[in-house]
Amino acid sequence: MCKRTVIMKFVLAVILCMGTGVTGMAQLPVPSDIGDVHPRCFGKRMSGEAVRQLVAQEEWAQQVIYKTEERLSPYLDHCEEDPEWLLSRLQMYWKTRSTQVYIDGGKYDHAEGEAPVPTVRFPGTRDHRTDYFTPRLEDVKPYMDDERGLYLQRRDNKQWEWADMVSSARIVESVNRNILEIARDAAFMYWYTSKEAYARLAFGVLDTYLSGLYYRAEPTDLSHGHHQTLVGLTSFEVIQEHYIAEVTQAYDFLHGYISANYPGKIALYSASLQKWADQVIKNGVSFNNWNLFQAGHVCRIALVLENDSAYKNGKGAQYYLDRITNQNSTRQWSLTKLIDYGYDPDTGIWNESPGYALGVLRDFIRFAAFYDHTFDIDLIAKLPVLRQAVIAAPQYLYPNGYRVAFGDGHYGKLEAGPVLYMIENAKKYGKETDEVFFTRMLKTLFDENSYADGLNGGHIEDLFAEAPLKVRKDIRPGNPEDFTSPLFYAPNTSWLVQRQGTGESGLMISQIGSKGNHMHSNGIAMELYGQGLPLAPELGNGPSYFSAAYAEYYSQFPAHNTVIVNGKSRYPEMKSNHAFTLNAAYPESGKREGNLPGFTFSDVNFLEPETYSDQRRVMGIVSGEENGYYIDIFRSGQREGKDVKHEYFYHNLGQSLDLKDKQGNPLDLEPSSKMAFGDGDLMAYDYMWDKKSVESEEDLTGQFNLETADKTVTMNLWVKGERDREIFSAMSPKSMAFRHGPLPEAFNDLPVPTLVIRQNGEAWNRPFVAVYEPALNGESDIRSVDYFGENEQAGIHVTGRSGREDFILSSASGDLDWKYKNITLIGTYGVVSVQDNNLKMFLGHGRSLGCGKYTLRAEQPASLAFEIDKGQWYVMTTAPACLNISVNDVKADYQLEDTAGNSYRGIVDKKAKQVRFNLPVLDYTPVKLKISD
Repeated sequence: MCKRTVIMKFVLAVILCMGTGVTGMAQLPVPSDIGDVHPRCFGKRMSGEAVRQLVAQEEWAQQVIYKTEERLSPYLDHCEEDPEWLLSRLQMYWKTRSTQVYIDGGKYDHAEGEAPVPTVRFPGTRDHRTDYFTPRLEDVKPYMDDERGLYLQRRDNKQWEWADMVSSARIVESVNRNILEIARDAAFMYWYTSKEAYARLAFGVLDTYLSGLYYRAEPTDLSHGHHQTLVGLTSFEVIQEHYIAEVTQAYDFLHGYISANYPGKIALYSASLQKWADQVIKNGVSFNNWNLFQAGHVCRIALVLENDSAYKNGKGAQYYLDRITNQNSTRQWSLTKLIDYGYDPDTGIWNESPGYALGVLRDFIRFAAFYDHTFDIDLIAKLPVLRQAVIAAPQYLYPNGYRVAFGDGHYGKLEAGPVLYMIENAKKYGKETDEVFFTRMLKTLFDENSYADGLNGGHIEDLFAEAPLKVRKDIRPGNPEDFTSPLFYAPNTSWLVQRQGTGESGLMISQIGSKGNHMHSNGIAMELYGQGLPLAPELGNGPSYFSAAYAEYYSQFPAHNTVIVNGKSRYPEMKSNHAFTLNAAYPESGKREGNLPGFTFSDVNFLEPETYSDQRRVMGIVSGEENGYYIDIFRSGQREGKDVKHEYFYHNLGQSLDLKDKQGNPLDLEPSSKMAFGDGDLMAYDYMWDKKSVESEEDLTGQFNLETADKTVTMNLWVKGERDREIFSAMSPKSMAFRHGPLPEAFNDLPVPTLVIRQNGEAWNRPFVAVYEPALNGESDIRSVDYFGENEQAGIHVTGRSGREDFILSSASGDLDWKYKNITLIGTYGVVSVQDNNLKMFLGHGRSLGCGKYTLRAEQPASLAFEIDKGQWYVMTTAPACLNISVNDVKADYQLEDTAGNSYRGIVDKKAKQVRFNLPVLDYTPVKLKISD
């Protein structure tokens, strides 16, 4: 990618004129005169002289020309002997000349009708998967139009045979795009060199394709289903009409040649392009990233058409730019409407799974960049949600720099492009604060190769890019935690993240509901990070959206870290509206400073619709000088009391799962045929294998071990036992989310060891209570885990090797007064840590937490903390609260003083022998206790 123009890689004029806006904003301007100069597909200043100067000065530009010539050379040779050699490989209805294509859902059925010229062939399926290779052009039979389908080579035995159209999947599209790319390159080289051999090569392909498209009608879906609303002229999905790019660019570069030699063809070509654009607007999906792809396709066509006045139907450049920018239709919204619909203005998060959301951000920013470069209009100022979205993007990141992968997602890195444009925008419009902020973000989160000065283009469009962006050298990088927060909640995607620490030793929980697009049927799911990896991962979307594996397994509950009720929990995936409800969390979402270190917490609930069950998951991070660990308390109960079973699923990377009882003895697991569709469970259960189980009411411990070349990454676990339980170990299909790291490629195909805990009956008063600790080489900083409490109350006692004792208390009812030893809780979640003379008290959500002589209280549920660390006191309150301390001297005067000089006088209750300090809302802050006579 050209380093100087990562932000412009989309094709400049692209999503380009896809206007966008906010509610109440005036319509964006559409140019009244597109001009009569061609080419203009890569911007308004496409000068042949400028390109020649660039090639003379820059080696990378010379390489673009050289490689293009080299690629075209064999096809020029072929066409010198046979002028139709290349165009004859186009996938067309050469003999039948069919005008009407019929599909049956996502599969090709047949074609009929007869045109005066060969017409463009339609592919076999919507799904890309096929048992055949896409052939080299040299191996494609010329003028291939046979009732047997396509002549192709099998992947398994390398034999050539006739494959029916459905079996060929999308090979028709692949072959045609390859040829159209060659035609585009030849058209460019004609424009650059004026050599007519290039023009003849390009024109033959372009003329055959656009003439054939002119006579093709919209395909008809015989099933009268959803596919009729998605289909394009040349693809099952209008968003897949990608070779609109190659066709319009070839036409644009070749326009002078056509005008001089075939002027009568231009009207037909224009009509074909108009038909193509109309079909893209007519079909598709308006409320997600499809809308952006469709707008991009239409903009490419708009930019090579003439002014509206040139056409009797008035459908020129202005017409199509206005349709995309300002008009709304059922399946093609204006960008104004789309941005208001998809973005949460408070969080800056788009309502799709991460990969799609970040793709939308990239495309919106590219549009803003184009608008800026073309019209000198600062859309970032007019659309502040885009700035907020760039700021929010790092919230998707794990401490290893890879993003989370919920829904139809995969683990990957952020793109630098949006940040680069924010710097460019800040420079141009004098936003000093933004320039500093986004430059620091760039240098912190991205490799220097993403933004270093210099040119490194590799494509024709790079020859028309903007000048290099100069990044200030005086601005130093920051830390990753400057751009993330310990807790972040995005309600429009039902996603909540908790973080503590950085790098491989950092901890992070990603909790996922099902709200928005490209989401799964997963209840309250979660991912856990540790030792540089998403150890408890999402499993991705399987081989493809159209595969049985996606429908039956990858998008369903058993592929996630969640709880399944009665073996039946499920609801619609993809466009889903099943969010969890956030009851409470600490710290405040997006708050980066003033937080209590070492602790986070969340409490969410969910109505599982298939079985009409209440589910509630309380999760937290507890960390300190030791590695730290995760708390997971999952309650689940069927509202009508029809609790057959509740099953807790947990997947973790590794080659093995070792399960033991509390004494360290291996569990006596035996092969099992349970957890199966044959038992009435979801079909997804049948995707697991090597199932073993044992009935056990005892506490259990375990280790997942991922053995790499230089270390073993371990996830230690402890689970509280309950009656009527059966413990399963199984292997689950590989995670398809590891396509672009962070695992070594050799590990991407490993199946995923899975722990399943089946509890017969309800799991509300007998919740699933677990502790997880990432570690290296099987080591652990935890000496023991014990449990206390019952029914409404779940308690965990964790003893560390350092001698620190943590008491975690969670109550399903935040109003009950719970006492355990010298600890008291009125609330949802509290942690008390004791070591020597050090004490930490953290009330995640509630009205009271006490330990010994110290008690925190609030009138309304709040998050509170009190800490004594090596004699230094600290407090934190999210609401007005009081700190009560038992004292012996009731006559003394007590005061707390914070570092800002504020003093809080103690109120002594002589009868109770307590002093009370009334505290306002306070960030985590050190305080001093002063006692005077």
